[in-house]
Amino acid sequence: MKRLTLGLLAVATALAITPVAMADQLCSADSSQITAGTACYEGPLNLTFDYVQFTGTGAAGTQLYFNTAPAQFGGTSASGGNVNLAFTIDLGSGATNNDLFLIYAIQGPAGTYTLDNSWQGGGSGTISETACTVEELECPTGDVLVTLSNTNGAEEISSSFTTRTGTFYIVKDVEDTSNFSEFNDSVALSPEPSSLLLLGTGLLGLAGVAFRRVKSARKG
Repeated sequence: MKRLTLGLLAVATALAITPVAMADQLCSADSSQITAGTACYEGPLNLTFDYVQFTGTGAAGTQLYFNTAPAQFGGTSASGGNVNLAFTIDLGSGATNNDLFLIYAIQGPAGTYTLDNSWQGGGSGTISETACTVEELECPTGDVLVTLSNTNGAEEISSSFTTRTGTFYIVKDVEDTSNFSEFNDSVALSPEPSSLLLLGTGLLGLAGVAFRRVKSARKG
């Protein structure tokens, strides 16, 4: 009986602290082109790219990659709950005035997220970004978590929001990609301790029920 109880307690504890199931590929180890359907993980976050679309002259040959080498933003990496997603654009032949529209899902623990938006390059450029609770090309007003607009190069635009599901969508509009050598999203997570506590308490309760049932069965 003691072994059964300890086993249930171990399962309860593991489930209470285990994050969402991770994708197979580490983002910072992925040197392939990012396309619709690319899925990877970094730190506690799962990423799924649902929409990657370049438009403009030379757009057909323009490609998007993770920047895995240290640069202004340190490359794609993670430290604890802080994840830095650094992207580079490989311009196609004769590419001018290209725009990039990008949507990717982030799945992680429930909690408070701080989203930082930065870019590196020359000339004029704009990144408009929305964190949304639903996957839409234009996030409905009632589903907007935060909006960021960066028109000043390496300036860091930051905003925080709380999600109890741990899943949200990043919608990015990168205008005139010829001016961008690198852009990034840094995502800092402060987990919600109450959700872990509630889950652990519930599972411990189930362990107690199992203990009482076994005890009753033995008496019978």
